[in-house]
Amino acid sequence: MLRLKINLFRRAAGNVAHTAIHVDMSSQTFGFRFSLSYALLMIGTGIQLPFLPMWLQAQGLSVAQITAVIAAMTATRVVGAPLFAALADYTGRRFLVIRGCAIGAVLSYGLLSQANSYAMIMGLGLLAALLFAPIFPLIEGFSVESASRLGLEYGRLRLWASLSFLVGSLASGALLTILPAQDTMLLITAAQMLSVAATFVLPPEPRHLPHPSQVTPLQVGAALKFLFASRFTVFVVAASLANCSHGLLYAVSSLHLARLGFDTFQIGMLWAAAVLAEVALFFFSGRLVKDVPLPRLLCIGLFGAAMRWLGMGFATEFYQVALLQMLHCISFATTHLSLMHFIRLHVPHNLRNTAQGLYTAFAAGLLLSSVTWISGPLYSRFGGEAFLFMAGLAALGLGVAWFNLVKLSPTTARGADALNPART
Repeated sequence: MLRLKINLFRRAAGNVAHTAIHVDMSSQTFGFRFSLSYALLMIGTGIQLPFLPMWLQAQGLSVAQITAVIAAMTATRVVGAPLFAALADYTGRRFLVIRGCAIGAVLSYGLLSQANSYAMIMGLGLLAALLFAPIFPLIEGFSVESASRLGLEYGRLRLWASLSFLVGSLASGALLTILPAQDTMLLITAAQMLSVAATFVLPPEPRHLPHPSQVTPLQVGAALKFLFASRFTVFVVAASLANCSHGLLYAVSSLHLARLGFDTFQIGMLWAAAVLAEVALFFFSGRLVKDVPLPRLLCIGLFGAAMRWLGMGFATEFYQVALLQMLHCISFATTHLSLMHFIRLHVPHNLRNTAQGLYTAFAAGLLLSSVTWISGPLYSRFGGEAFLFMAGLAALGLGVAWFNLVKLSPTTARGADALNPART
């Protein structure tokens, strides 16, 4: 009996030691590999977001057609993000879904670069956007939950995606002062190949993390109630309004800045100013999230968004726009951080991919595409003053976030506990 107890003790001690060693190795390698993956992931988006409107214009599309294409590509997230996120939850093969979508997306962008009619551009653009939609949200979910368990700061991993975007916007802005605008899509396609590489650089999921269990039929009702009728829902609505208030910026700001007299390199610099401010905030995000309650952080982000769009409505000088662009660290980064950590802390493990997908569908799909769609007519009629409508959206979101802060924050998020008592 004594020998059996000794053997059991040795086996348990060995398992604990193996787990501790694996955790230590994971914490050393996880950060580097994820940072490298993030550094490759967003270069294409850094080219696409500022300069896709210019490529569409070079293809002969009108302002209304340009905003229609961008809005439609954005709207596909309503389908793509939750569909593939649910598939990842259902199969437990998150990496396979991510890599398959990345390969399909780069092939679609390659075909899009050869399109020369409105119908072809719309169709191939929708396909590329559909496949690209779930990649970043799924990687984000993996990053937040794993970094937390390994004692790493999510923000310091995430900032490499922002730097990746910065490289894309600056480099393409410089190149497009030499290359014709028609070459923009070739640059985007080449950069999307790096996104495929990024999905293979991702570290494996740490073995000590429990595999997310599937939502059983008995849990479906509770899961739907949690996702669509809880404090999580209110938080998502407020964060979504913050996100969609950027719709005019994404759709026509490059055309607006060009109309103000800025060249493509200056436009790239203005986008870079926004990203550098975002990177700085992500670098110090660990302390920020620890010291500022998440509902309050969300309110700060929405207030900053409202101030940013009010200023953009009247700014005409380069330094004015640059200062307002630096508010991106508030209008985007603080709201993004608040939501990502809210999902980590309050959404049960087996619903996190789905929750991430639903947010992407609602915020970056349905609402953002709707705002993008109306951006063309708004800008055509009001010019830069169209940003005042975005300020109104941010103010509405601030009202929702304030309701969440004052009325709902004292309430314990029991929905997640009921669905997953062992929630971590």
